[in-house]
Amino acid sequence: MKNTLISRFTPSLMAPETLEGILVQRHALASYLVDKIRDSATTDNKHYQLLIGPRGIGKTHLVSLIYHRVVKMKDLRDKLLIAWLREEEYGIASFLDLLIAILRAIGKEYPTKYQTELHDAVEGLYELSPEEAESVAAQLLKDFVGKRVLLLIVENLDDVFGGLGDIGQKQFRGYIQNHGFLTILATSQSLFDGIESRDQPFYGFFYPHNLTELELDDAVNLLNQIASLEGKTELASFIQNSTGRNRIKVVHFLSGGSPRIYMVFSDFLVNRESLNGLVEAFMAMLDDLTPYYQDRMKYISNQQRKIVDFLADLRRAAPVKEIAKRCFISHQTASSQLKDLRQKGYVKSEEIGRESWYELREPLMRFCLEVKKQRNEPIRLFVDFLRVWYTQEELQQRLGLRMADVDFAEKESLFEYRPNLEPIPLDAVMEREYYRRALEDIENNEEDPRLKAYFDEMEYCREQKDDISALEYAERLVTSRGEAKDWSEKGRCLNRLERHAEALECLEKAIEIDSDYARAWAYKGNVFNSLERYEESLVSYDKAIALDDNDKLAWYWRGNVLDDLKRYEQALESFDRALELDANYKWAWSNIGYVLNNLERYEEALVSYDRAIELDANYKLAWRMRGNVLNNLKRYEEALVSYDRALELDPNYKWAWADRGDVFKKIKRYDEALVSYDRAIKLDPNYKWAWAARGDVFNNLERYDEALVSYDRAIELDANYKW
Repeated sequence: MKNTLISRFTPSLMAPETLEGILVQRHALASYLVDKIRDSATTDNKHYQLLIGPRGIGKTHLVSLIYHRVVKMKDLRDKLLIAWLREEEYGIASFLDLLIAILRAIGKEYPTKYQTELHDAVEGLYELSPEEAESVAAQLLKDFVGKRVLLLIVENLDDVFGGLGDIGQKQFRGYIQNHGFLTILATSQSLFDGIESRDQPFYGFFYPHNLTELELDDAVNLLNQIASLEGKTELASFIQNSTGRNRIKVVHFLSGGSPRIYMVFSDFLVNRESLNGLVEAFMAMLDDLTPYYQDRMKYISNQQRKIVDFLADLRRAAPVKEIAKRCFISHQTASSQLKDLRQKGYVKSEEIGRESWYELREPLMRFCLEVKKQRNEPIRLFVDFLRVWYTQEELQQRLGLRMADVDFAEKESLFEYRPNLEPIPLDAVMEREYYRRALEDIENNEEDPRLKAYFDEMEYCREQKDDISALEYAERLVTSRGEAKDWSEKGRCLNRLERHAEALECLEKAIEIDSDYARAWAYKGNVFNSLERYEESLVSYDKAIALDDNDKLAWYWRGNVLDDLKRYEQALESFDRALELDANYKWAWSNIGYVLNNLERYEEALVSYDRAIELDANYKLAWRMRGNVLNNLKRYEEALVSYDRALELDPNYKWAWADRGDVFKKIKRYDEALVSYDRAIKLDPNYKWAWAARGDVFNNLERYDEALVSYDRAIELDANYKW
């Protein structure tokens, strides 16, 4: 085991090498911030940067890392001083307090210089009136910095500004502006009025950087780094295999991407025989944070507390209408209060279609509020954890083992939440109850309504032919959950956008996660079909059908490929199987008609198209293809009726216009044929078939020069075009 301290709660205690070692996702931001500090120290430009993010997101880690990088820069030692106001600076209630806090922070950074140049002067401030002390302290700081630049690091800037008040903020802003020797790197839980309101002196002053939650790949990298630094060879090996990756995905699902939670869970990823170690570590973290979150609840209205409390109990995102209903307030009031809570950093929102969904911004806040309520109950977080960590069979096995060990007379007080006391004992009774609750949840199988909303919106976007928006929802699913189904839907969307290589990557990922997920194989078949790799497409469809013989879509898509391969009888068998599964499957009826038309079994084809139209009178493709069959039967007037019906449904249906022109050409109504072909070409100037057919009409009319123009255009579009 390496002698490396990785603090789960106090990153500033870690060695510089350790901070660098566990840096993930934010390399570019760290370099950018260091560059801005260097620029501030060496030029007249001064930069003021603000890191924004909830507790546990890694603000102090990033600040500590930047501090150590800057300290090591030898060329800045004569140009830059550093004063770091850490999280525990609670005593700032005026501009004078801020000045003294900065001077004392300089003393901690440069103790020798402070003792010889500042100590006595700072102590002398207490002999003066507040007004005199403020003036002397301001001059003292300016004189000590001299021609250098002072890097002021301020953690929890929102608290500092709250202590300064309006007058103190104006004094601080004026001091910075008048003297110009300060550059600031600050952190805050969220944006706040002191920097966001137009009437505040620091409005637009700071450049904000929102620290986002870790993605799954970032989490894997973080755990890899922890394993390496702490010499945990078993963890390092575990992370590399698919089981380890799936376990990390579980933590990702529960943590909301909080780096601190990953660090707490890192010890449990490999050794999962007992929950005791995990519970103790997690409860220690919650004990540390609970007073902070309880204090934050004091700063919002009773109505807002009610909303926060509801979202904490719900443990997921909810639309405004649900929040309003459950809190007995109007939709308008709920919307207004939620927007205010979002601005204050308590909740975050997401637009899904026309609805706004809200959830608590900080997972740690929900955990603290949740645990506080769950006296004499298993902690909900760990029930969720077990539910997604173990399979149903594993839980049943573990429950059976614990049932044999349990004395049912044991008191249920084992579940009691005891902040700041000894850790909760997790013996057989407690484990039994956890496993039982987790099994109960699996059996109930309640789907997160937000995920359902994603799927609903994705399907709606597809229906509207808005494939880009559909892809956005598929990507949200992958980010939120990342199951085989989610990767499959992303692959499907990419295929529709003709991004075939990316689509195949997504579907391979889905199959890697769950090789028995039939729909992923079916979608993979679709991609190969789009690429005209028909034999590979058939292999994928056959695999999908082997896994799920009742998937009508797979049978239908398989029939399409067989049709492309001109294996018509086999295609008919696939479509017939789809109809066995759903006798009202209009697309199967339509495609049977298409195959029968290719086989010149026109009367049977007509029956199939009529059945498709009976199921959907607005099915424009079926109307058009019915017209083609009637054309082949030389029932031209009936064919024109079908084409006209298709064009009523879609006046911009270029293929129907072209097919209509073909019938007019056959019955020698050439002027009407030209009108139809011209309309098709107007809709698609690159429609080579329409150009060639138009040339035929001009040829029949003995307008040879115009015929040549049309033929030349068809050849220009396809030099190998043959009639």
